[in-house]
Amino acid sequence: MSEPGDTPTEFATLLLGHARGRAHDTASKLLREATQAVRTTGRAATVTVQLKISQVKNNARILQIGDKVTASIPEEKSDSFWFTDDEGGLHRNDPEQMRIDYSEPAPGNTTHNS
Repeated sequence: MSEPGDTPTEFATLLLGHARGRAHDTASKLLREATQAVRTTGRAATVTVQLKISQVKNNARILQIGDKVTASIPEEKSDSFWFTDDEGGLHRNDPEQMRIDYSEPAPGNTTHNS
């Protein structure tokens, strides 16, 4: 039985006291990273603290607590468009389109400004 005045441990207290506060420190670090990423990208993030609670063999009064802290932090997109050829090569310009050189006028083509 518990002692009079001995209150059960609150979640925050457990998180600070469990494994010398490593789960709390990791969650706090990931929370800051997630907050910055959301402000930068405008996309949602998650930080998850998972506690696995299991019973110790041969003693129903002792529980073992393990932790896992994870995050899903958005990254800035860096997409670009590329064209492919029949051999699977990648090209910045469409290989099936004729190239036009705009640096010099075509032979026999003169423009007149009126």
